[in-house]
Amino acid sequence: MSANPGLDALTRRWEAFEARVRPAGALDDPVLKFEASNIPFGDLDFSSSPMSGKQIVFSQSIPFPGMLRAKEEAAEHASLAAESDLRDREGTVVNLVKQSYFTLAFLDRAIEVTEKNGGLLQNFVRVAQIKYAVGKGLQLDVLKAQVSLSALQARLIRLRTQRAVAESRLNLVLNRAVDQPVGQTDAVMLTTLDTDFESMTSTAMESRPILQKLIHARRSFEAKERLAEALGKPMMMFSLGYRQRDFMAFDPVEGGDFFSVGVGITLPIYRGRKQKQMAAEARANASMTDARLEATRQQVRFNVRSLLLAIDEHKQEADLFRTAILPQAEQSLASARAGYAVDKVDFLTLLNNQLTLLNFEIDAYRHVTEHEKKIAELEAVVGARFNHSL
Repeated sequence: MSANPGLDALTRRWEAFEARVRPAGALDDPVLKFEASNIPFGDLDFSSSPMSGKQIVFSQSIPFPGMLRAKEEAAEHASLAAESDLRDREGTVVNLVKQSYFTLAFLDRAIEVTEKNGGLLQNFVRVAQIKYAVGKGLQLDVLKAQVSLSALQARLIRLRTQRAVAESRLNLVLNRAVDQPVGQTDAVMLTTLDTDFESMTSTAMESRPILQKLIHARRSFEAKERLAEALGKPMMMFSLGYRQRDFMAFDPVEGGDFFSVGVGITLPIYRGRKQKQMAAEARANASMTDARLEATRQQVRFNVRSLLLAIDEHKQEADLFRTAILPQAEQSLASARAGYAVDKVDFLTLLNNQLTLLNFEIDAYRHVTEHEKKIAELEAVVGARFNHSL
């Protein structure tokens, strides 16, 4: 969370949107103007004509009521949408870390089991060679054991390569050197998720940041529509001026200074081509956001449903492997070993039982890690963490 560059970029983006909120609700800057007016070309003298003078004018525009509030609301909801975007990405990053970690955990376990079985197959090769040497075995048994051992070594090569790729993917999310070693993972335990579709969907509708982002985007467009309507109304302008004069001769006010006050309004004569079109754009964007929001809600419902089904499937399969398939495969292998020792079971049956148990052990752990990966994915889809019970 602290090192991911994508999150840092979205944080800065949110800060930029946040910085727009207060300026959006502020008045336009006042204007202070200095004028030197009506100076004769002949002598450039301020005292030669009663029309000459130096004037300072202060003016301020006042928008139509509601305009500044609408601008501020539009900026505020745009900022909240940017924050929701960041929060949704945080959930995605957490999910990416968990997916990479559980993949590593599975591969570590698969490598461990395969290496253990490689040692057993080496013993099988030696046994087959000894039996063949004393005339109690077949050359086919030796060749089959050697082929199986070579296939296991090839599997180890693939598993180790896959682990290196998963390691690099995790380092990428953590913003570390992609070749930085990641230590051995801990064993992953199957957890139980105590929830149902309705409660999970309800949580998602309230908590998923991407939905909140679209809701805030909708409100921002609503505020922009109100802003466009306010821009189509007259805007007031007030001014206050002070005029300093030097002319004295024949002046009824004996060179006295003047002051002036002015009031003006804008004339929105192009409202049909400007502000009305701005309002129409905002309404269209709001309608588009409504459609996107409904589509996203439907997608979230579908994702929650499919993930809950996948979680339940992996749990049932993991339980089945733990309670039935693995014990049965271990019993079958023990029986084959006992039968092979007294020449009642052929070598190929023993070898197949060993390889079957290997595949079952790997598949059993695959269902455990896939179960945890689906839970992590569900948390990202829902936008909330929930308690797991061991």
